Amino acid sequence: YVRLVKQYQVLELDETGKVWLILSIVDISPDQEEFNGSRSQLLNFRTGEIIPLEAPTKVRFELTKREMEVLKMVKEGYLSKEISDKLAISVHTVNTHRQRFLEKLGANNSFEAIMFASKLGLLE
Repeated sequence: YVRLVKQYQVLELDETGKVWLILSIVDISPDQEEFNGSRSQLLNFRTGEIIPLEAPTKVRFELTKREMEVLKMVKEGYLSKEISDKLAISVHTVNTHRQRFLEKLGANNSFEAIMFASKLGLLE
């Protein structure tokens, strides 16, 4: 992933006051650290007000032994079916463990979970 900065500037309005022409600028963000989570905000074009969106729920790091096993296997590139075969558990159980470690690490996907867990030293 590459983080981008997007900016919009209204250049012209029509007779009714609706936006007719906008300038959009997209640039690569200087903030390219391994994991910073997602940060989002809304911009009210009419008032210029910036509205921060709610931060994700507090990150919890207490992964179970099995969640750690599954996370390490995901990092090694195993698919859910392969993990279920190696650990002698169902694919559904593997996917439940995957969902739980995503929630606990505050990650949106497995890649983010692996990067965040690595940064915290959980995968050493």
